[in-house]
Amino acid sequence: MRKYLIKDISISEEAEKTIMFQIQSTCHPFTKCLIKSLSELNQQLQEEFSNSEDITETLNKLPIKPQDELFKRVFGCGLQCPFCKVPCEAGGKDHKKHHAAVHRPKGLGGYRIIKNDKLAETLCTTDVHSECKFRNTDTKWELHPFKKYTKYYPDWHIPPDSSIEASDYWKYVLVKYNDRFAEEYKAKPADVPEAWRRITKEQALKGLKDAYNIK
Repeated sequence: MRKYLIKDISISEEAEKTIMFQIQSTCHPFTKCLIKSLSELNQQLQEEFSNSEDITETLNKLPIKPQDELFKRVFGCGLQCPFCKVPCEAGGKDHKKHHAAVHRPKGLGGYRIIKNDKLAETLCTTDVHSECKFRNTDTKWELHPFKKYTKYYPDWHIPPDSSIEASDYWKYVLVKYNDRFAEEYKAKPADVPEAWRRITKEQALKGLKDAYNIK
């Protein structure tokens, strides 16, 4: 103690020895008093909260509803990826770029392969890394390279990475509801890889948890 206080307080070694020899008590009385004080504080807090008004009434009186603000932050800005329709995961509305950690096969968002009208099974992250092109109402149905998607969607960030695969969950969804998605989007069913057909429901749910780091 003397060592750490020496810069602020001058304590001689003799004074230190004198003080130490005069201390006769142990730590037991202190811990006993501390435990007693904590017990009394615990009881005091319980009485204070039990006598307060119902928490629902308190929330209803607030000008800003906490549950609404929490929902807005979790829900995000509400915009979707222009290709696979995955929601933007940037919290709230105050962000410069929209992004998503996990993109889906584009067929789930209605995109189809131009040459055969089949739902596309590839990911946006793969296509923006390729020489593939797309067209839609934004491009006025003119073909445009995926690589230069920011011309039409400058607020989105889609990392170009051909090594990223769809999670087993979205693979499973596309396989299971391939015909229904095709009917909904007035297209032909996607040519899903054979390996996707062997994914079980349990593997799909595990893939969903892994994608969002859910334990």
